[in-house]
Amino acid sequence: MSRGAKNIGRWFAAFLVPAALLLATACSGISGRTGVAGRPDRSEPWRFAVVSDTQGDNRDGTGKSGLNDSVIKALAEAVVREKADFVLVSGDLINGWFKNGGTEYAVQYAHWREAMRPVYQAGIRIYPIRGNHDDGPERLALPPLPARLEPPAGTPEKLKRAFREAFPEAYIPGNGPAGEERLTYSFVHKNALIVGLDQFSGSEHKVNQAWLDKQLAGSGGRHVFVYGHEPAFETNHKDNLSFFPEDRDRFWDSLGAAGARVYFCGHDHFYNRALIRDRAGHEIRQIIAGTGGGSLKAWPGAYGDKRVIGEFHDDKHRGFLLVTIEGFRVTIEWKALLDEGGTAVWKALDAFRYSLRPAP
Repeated sequence: MSRGAKNIGRWFAAFLVPAALLLATACSGISGRTGVAGRPDRSEPWRFAVVSDTQGDNRDGTGKSGLNDSVIKALAEAVVREKADFVLVSGDLINGWFKNGGTEYAVQYAHWREAMRPVYQAGIRIYPIRGNHDDGPERLALPPLPARLEPPAGTPEKLKRAFREAFPEAYIPGNGPAGEERLTYSFVHKNALIVGLDQFSGSEHKVNQAWLDKQLAGSGGRHVFVYGHEPAFETNHKDNLSFFPEDRDRFWDSLGAAGARVYFCGHDHFYNRALIRDRAGHEIRQIIAGTGGGSLKAWPGAYGDKRVIGEFHDDKHRGFLLVTIEGFRVTIEWKALLDEGGTAVWKALDAFRYSLRPAP
């Protein structure tokens, strides 16, 4: 073989081998399976919704539903139109123990399921966790309740039983820690690990960190989405995970180490997106979306921790989150319910995107 032919052969080898590797890496995701080294694949985009605090303002009087019927029904129809794969509900589904007008807990949950009927009928799965309204009165971070608000004895146990009986679906995992089965759980969907945290079964304002660490250790390079009811970093309510700052910081660091870039929560009745880096420098957003029905609350924007960088705030509109995953890319939109000339419309008032770094 001539020297010129050898040089041409070397050139083809240098060009075609890397090109073939790139093509193989790309095609590994097109198949719809997890790509190389557990990376997110590049199959068709998919999406899910997140909502919190759907309890209503109709607390006084008898025969009340316990939720904001009109808002949650509109929200259910919007989720169906968006063709979400599932809905995460981060607590305070109903009024629960708090001035519920005498309506039994089981009846309030039945009203909630009825309002969400379009979602169930569309075959869209719903994964709820509990909030403080689904549990009982706060005992640690807030002053004692006045006598008129003190619920009957045994309220937390009755509410827990009513919650579990209201959501008997077989797809809700029972893999939570002891005592939190079907209240705290994790599951894998396509190229994502989803973790829902009950923050009321054990010590209030904490998560079961040992259990969570095991779930995050098995993320396998997937997208990681974690949701709970209480914010990790204080905004308006004093009862939140920062009541125990050292435990909260361990929780936040575990999210960053696992590749989670967002934490969804509610409790505060507004929409707020903030950036808080963990101690290793990973960027994580706390997204409060307590805008599913409860009374909206104005907030001046004074974070209780200097590490928190506010990025977007709205306390004037109801809404829900829509999360779209496309391979490594994630887009999160806050869809707000607006009144335009007497017509209710949903519009994205906030959106941001991030991308996981491919493994080298």
